[in-house]
Amino acid sequence: MSKQVLQPIASLLIRRVFKWVILCVICISSLQAWLNYRAIEENFTMTVDDVAHAHLPLLSVAIWDIEPQTIQKQIDLILKNKTISYVAIKASTGQQFTGGDVNRLGNGQHMKFNIPAPADASKTVGTVEFVVDKTILRKELLRSFIIVIIEVIILSIFIFMAVVAILRRDLEKPMRQLADFVKNLQANQLATKLELKRKPEDGYNEIDLVVDGFHTMQDSLQKHIANQDALVAERTSQLETAMKTLKQLSITDGLTSCYNRLLFNERMPAEIQRAVRYQRHLSLVFCDIDFFKKINDEYGHAVGDTVLIAFTQCLADELRADVDWIVRYGGEEFIMVLPETSLLAALEVAERIRQKVEHQLTIRLANGNMLHITASFGVAQLQAADNMESMVQRADECLYKAKSQGRNRVQPMAAPVIYLGP
Repeated sequence: MSKQVLQPIASLLIRRVFKWVILCVICISSLQAWLNYRAIEENFTMTVDDVAHAHLPLLSVAIWDIEPQTIQKQIDLILKNKTISYVAIKASTGQQFTGGDVNRLGNGQHMKFNIPAPADASKTVGTVEFVVDKTILRKELLRSFIIVIIEVIILSIFIFMAVVAILRRDLEKPMRQLADFVKNLQANQLATKLELKRKPEDGYNEIDLVVDGFHTMQDSLQKHIANQDALVAERTSQLETAMKTLKQLSITDGLTSCYNRLLFNERMPAEIQRAVRYQRHLSLVFCDIDFFKKINDEYGHAVGDTVLIAFTQCLADELRADVDWIVRYGGEEFIMVLPETSLLAALEVAERIRQKVEHQLTIRLANGNMLHITASFGVAQLQAADNMESMVQRADECLYKAKSQGRNRVQPMAAPVIYLGP
């Protein structure tokens, strides 16, 4: 996860909106102020004109009738208008009448009007000059500008607050929900659908596009993971099968499917320990196919292999499944391990197999002739302080004795056996 400081997109947009709001306030206020200035100035001039034209007829009569008091009253009435600070009337006879603040003469705007004669407007009886007080105009402009600024600022504040609320509700809140969901999503929760708390009237917008895109990504990831799980399961099954095959090949003989000598060396000590611990019988039958080398030399190794396979099948048929086990000890030599089998019972098994081999085991040769085989057996039973080597050696000695005495026979061990159980 990035270590950069989180800057919410809503806050970024709010700052940018705020800058634009300020810029708009300045522009709109300036425009509104200029318009107000033009309107106030025009209105100011019209006001002065109205005052002038309202008093000109009376002044014309007063000057024509030579009524100084009336003229002075008119001047006082004119000065009641705050925008006029000084009034000067010059009659065509040379008389002058003034009123107002003489200090404003230098700062004010001078507006001069002719006073028409009462009987003939084309002629004048004098002039009237107004000194307009510009401070009134500037105060009015400043007041108008302040009002405009306040109105625009208040309106902008309301618009800005509305934009902030909308951004936080419609953008920041959904984006935070999306971020929290993604941050807390675990690998085993990919099936959990992202549901944003939004009002239906918000419609379908870019946030919904992001949510739909995230749903599509979730579905793709789930399919990918499912495919990967299936692939891993398939590969695991294939690997387990291969391992079982390798293990089976490492402990069995490839031709006869009997256990090999390596397994015998690993398994036999445990078999002896179990028999001793539980005081059970354990017997070995060491057997050898008679004249097997002659079979190979005379009929070939293919026939020899056929004889080995048929012979081991004959052995297996006479043994107990999942109890007794057969080992190809070497060449045509086999060992049958008979757990919980006494010497007498082992002799019976060996004799039964010998007879079956002699009378039933025949191999049809390529020339149509039948090949008969026989086998010799040496039988030994577990004795006290026996180990695998001594027990195998004793069975081998019995086998050697059976072969030296003419083969096709079962030879028990000569030494007395100990009693291990009922």
